[in-house]
Amino acid sequence: MNLIDSSVWISYYRPDGSEQIKQMVKEFISSDLVAINGIIVVEVLSGISRQEEMKKVESGFKGFHFLALLQDDFFKASSLGSTLRRKGFTIPSTDLIIAASAQNEKAGMNHLDNHFDLIAEQSPLKVKNLQRCCRNA
Repeated sequence: MNLIDSSVWISYYRPDGSEQIKQMVKEFISSDLVAINGIIVVEVLSGISRQEEMKKVESGFKGFHFLALLQDDFFKASSLGSTLRRKGFTIPSTDLIIAASAQNEKAGMNHLDNHFDLIAEQSPLKVKNLQRCCRNA
């Protein structure tokens, strides 16, 4: 399972987004390996101003595996955030929650956001930073 971060979805849906990212996401979709969670849904859908485009993306999202956010996700996110803060890194709470939900489901995390690389250095989160493999990301 691959939890696809909102940073990747934004590139995927942009007309000028990376073709390599679009192809990679399409392969995950066709293999039924895409997961999202509520934070990602809000981050992506709230950034879409055109109603018809929002309905299209929302409809597509309903076909993916949905990782429910559990109580343990929030405690794990808090612990990760505290650990990283002691080391001098402040990570947005939303990224910590997304990472915790991926860890709890043992899902890989595909992203374009370096915060997830920092989190992975302090946790068992498995990440793939698509900036490193895809041009124009």
